[in-house]
Amino acid sequence: MNHKTKYLIRQIYRQTSIFSTHTLTPLFVYAGGLGFLLIAMAIMDKNAVVEYLYTLVGIMSAVWLFGMVVLNENAFYYKDSVVKMSYIPMYMRIVPSVIFQTFVFLMFIVLYSAFTALVIEDWLINIFTLLYYLILGVLLTLPFTMLYLSAKIKKRRTVDVFVFIVLVISVPVLYRPEQLEPWISSLLSLNPFYYVINGLQTNAVQIPWNINRLPHDILFIGQLIFLYLWMFEYYSKTKINMYQFKIKRPGQ
Repeated sequence: MNHKTKYLIRQIYRQTSIFSTHTLTPLFVYAGGLGFLLIAMAIMDKNAVVEYLYTLVGIMSAVWLFGMVVLNENAFYYKDSVVKMSYIPMYMRIVPSVIFQTFVFLMFIVLYSAFTALVIEDWLINIFTLLYYLILGVLLTLPFTMLYLSAKIKKRRTVDVFVFIVLVISVPVLYRPEQLEPWISSLLSLNPFYYVINGLQTNAVQIPWNINRLPHDILFIGQLIFLYLWMFEYYSKTKINMYQFKIKRPGQ
């Protein structure tokens, strides 16, 4: 086992031991969503529960995608971190947080479906469709994570809030695609985050991937190819000075 693999395994297990407050924030959000789902199941009819589940999965998907990018900053720049050593590639440093956050998100999506099955008979999600969109989501966030970590942003927390608001508005979280004008829906569907989140939402309400989505898959793959071509070029030219950051662990 080489040093990169050892680093990856070690950092995955350390996700809850360093920056636990930040790392576990999405988990608390997902748990809160589960609590609200249980309340909705007690006071709403079946159709309303399904609509609520659709919205809930959309919001939590946005939290998952956003969290994978933003939470990497904590492990990337803290003082005396091993990630400052040149023998660990930049892309390897962001993988542990991505794997951990994706696992937590997957666990709660399955829980949402399991509890929904308590009030709706024969309620199942397609696990293959779920895994498919999870993989797409992970692949989509990696280039943005690289950009986020290497960019010098003033008032980063303010920018984070703004970006999250834009993400929520630009994806079908607060609305359903059929509620929009066709041209607006077509325009928003060009957003790759829209495709991933909408795919997770529709799968949560028992509409798995089908052949009719193939044109959207081709468009998404084309966008991914463009992003990764840019990322490889950007990565080859980016020399991040790790020691210009003086961020310490919380409490130090």
